[in-house]
Amino acid sequence: MKLLINSNDKKQALMDSLYFWSFWILFTGLLVGIAQSSLTEALKAVSALIIPQIIPAFLVSVLFDVLFMKKRIALFFIISIPLCYGFGIAINFWFRWIMKGANMQVNNEILIFVFTSMYIGFRYVRVAISQRILLKEEENKRVTAELQYLRSQLNPHFLFNALNSIYSLILTQSDKAGEATLNLSELMRFHIDLSGKQFIELGDEIAMAERYIALEKLKLQGRCNIQFTVSGTAEKIKIAPLIFMPFLENAFKHGISSDASSNFVRANLIINPGLVLLEISNSIPQKKIAEKTAETKVGIENTIKRLDLHYKNAYTFNSSVKENVYSMSLKIDLTKHAA
Repeated sequence: MKLLINSNDKKQALMDSLYFWSFWILFTGLLVGIAQSSLTEALKAVSALIIPQIIPAFLVSVLFDVLFMKKRIALFFIISIPLCYGFGIAINFWFRWIMKGANMQVNNEILIFVFTSMYIGFRYVRVAISQRILLKEEENKRVTAELQYLRSQLNPHFLFNALNSIYSLILTQSDKAGEATLNLSELMRFHIDLSGKQFIELGDEIAMAERYIALEKLKLQGRCNIQFTVSGTAEKIKIAPLIFMPFLENAFKHGISSDASSNFVRANLIINPGLVLLEISNSIPQKKIAEKTAETKVGIENTIKRLDLHYKNAYTFNSSVKENVYSMSLKIDLTKHAA
């Protein structure tokens, strides 16, 4: 894990030091002071233990920020270990002087190593936890921003296809144009109300799909065999919004030819506890097969990216073209991702 240092880290380091040493001074004072015969002896004993620990710990903490936090770990230990050992030897002279008359013997080098290690370990754990939280927050912001971007691309893509449907009805002076416009307004209401949410009721996603299919039926006026079935109950199931729509749009966009007898779009949604399966098949005119294989479809491409963000390792998507028929299946395992 990459460790970074900034102004907040420095403030946190200062607070960590205050917490650590406040606790240790109180703990040592109680532990050592009780064994002394007088307050003066207790203060001398506590001073003899704490002061030799604070100074090298402070120096090593500076090295921790300057070297360890910048991934120069080997150099950190090369400098820190001799520093602690040398400081322990030098402080022994002062230690023996201040401890005169006190009934206490301590190996100062060991104390310095132990408590400096405890302090650095405490600092490292705190920094590591802070960094993990920071990285998680940054990842959440990145995912949110990417989802918003993908949805913003889907909005005009969807509206363009829907307006094309109504335009076709107007050109033929169909009396269905008014009904189609009403369907479109309902679709746009769904779109505006639901697309900004992280997850929506599966029933709302199905209702939006049904509105879109009704709009396509008005446009095609019997020139395509259209079927949409739903098996299972959608109650209490939530799903990412606009997951099904691009696949339906794709089927109608590429599945219609001048030969009405061969046109079909069949969609089947199967809902089981913890599992949602969407299967779509549609006819492909011979002249569109090569185009369908090579053309980049923004709606499908963005939906796959959204699936990766919402349901990573919890979905499977397969598609194939065989005998002028395009088939796709999308399976989402909801047990691996709680909405």
